[in-house]
Amino acid sequence: MVTSDLPYRIQTSAGHRKYLCSGIYMPSVTTVLSATESEKSKAGLRNWQKNNPGALEAASTRGSAIHLGCENYLRGLDPGVPEDYLDFWNGMSSYLDWFDTIHWSERPLRPDWNHLRSDDREVAFVWSTEHKYAGCPDLIGEIGGVRVIADFKTSNAPYCASFPDRGDRIGFGGYRKYTKCAQQMAAYRYALNERTGFLCDVALIIVSTPETTQGIFIDGDQLSLHESRFLKRCQQFHEIDNETTDCSTQKLQEQAE
Repeated sequence: MVTSDLPYRIQTSAGHRKYLCSGIYMPSVTTVLSATESEKSKAGLRNWQKNNPGALEAASTRGSAIHLGCENYLRGLDPGVPEDYLDFWNGMSSYLDWFDTIHWSERPLRPDWNHLRSDDREVAFVWSTEHKYAGCPDLIGEIGGVRVIADFKTSNAPYCASFPDRGDRIGFGGYRKYTKCAQQMAAYRYALNERTGFLCDVALIIVSTPETTQGIFIDGDQLSLHESRFLKRCQQFHEIDNETTDCSTQKLQEQAE
């Protein structure tokens, strides 16, 4: 039963995340991006999963371990990264040390953003009532007075911020990952600004691989371009999805029970 106006996260039967924010069920940013991939990309992912059983689950476990390590490190705790993932952790702390102010690490660290916390206050989200989507940024802070929103990624191969040469399959895979993450970051940035008036100047993707750690900055026109592309995909998602429902009446009924 929902009894608060604070945001609330649910899991649909298909495994996708949805959020109840401002009386509206909203898809997660990653759900929007996955659902609006081209049919060719979706088929490619299905084939990859078929040929690499268990790889997606293993990557998710690895990513969760590194995310928790980053959160612990930013809070002054032992990162606690399991030995199996230390190759992916090495190098991450040097990028985290760039931040001289932390406003958000998986959840807000400033009192005026507590309205973004969920009912149980253990998780928090940003959302856009205008475009009806929600999600949870990894890190928001400042580097020398520059407002930065950052995301942590793990990958077996580096990301590629520019379009690769023809025939470069690894580079093309890295470019696809980069563009998807850039749109994800732009979406969080937009929603954060809508909810708090805090507009980040720069997005930073921190990508950890077994061999190296990348820091990819996105700003200016490029960040605006990725924002525009995400919002177009969000509109496309809502045109084909009927589960995004205004539930204000439902909430009132539940609260009255």
